[in-house]
Amino acid sequence: MTSFNSKLQQTLLNRKKGRNLIEKGFTLVELMIVIVIVGILSAVALPNFLNQTAKAKATECTTKGGTIMGLVATEALTSPEDGDTALTALIEEAEENSELCDFTEVARAGNIYKMTAIGAGDLAGKYTGDFCVDYATGRKDMNTTNTSTAASTADCLAPTS
Repeated sequence: MTSFNSKLQQTLLNRKKGRNLIEKGFTLVELMIVIVIVGILSAVALPNFLNQTAKAKATECTTKGGTIMGLVATEALTSPEDGDTALTALIEEAEENSELCDFTEVARAGNIYKMTAIGAGDLAGKYTGDFCVDYATGRKDMNTTNTSTAASTADCLAPTS
């Protein structure tokens, strides 16, 4: 009986050793499944990441446009006769500091200054913005778009809600 027990124990030990050698690493199928899952996740995530990058660049143009219009309103309040000069100087300075936007003066009508921003560089053909400020009332308005379609015009005469 003892020889049977020792043979049984020997056989069980040999099986266990053989199983350990096989179960030591990942199989090729398991590795391929992981690679496919990572590939699918990156295929979904990459376009979303690139879209967010474009939105961030467009936000830079919108922020600069709003800042310029606020500075123009301040300059126009302190010295109304120099408002046109201030707008031109601020637009030139903003264009020097931005590779993504081209700012241009549209018009001045009474107390209202208007400006347009058009995407440049990475945003060429993808961004347009229309900004206005009424320095007498302090009303600022902006309409922007991240597509190639034209943005609606900013309206500083509309009543505030």
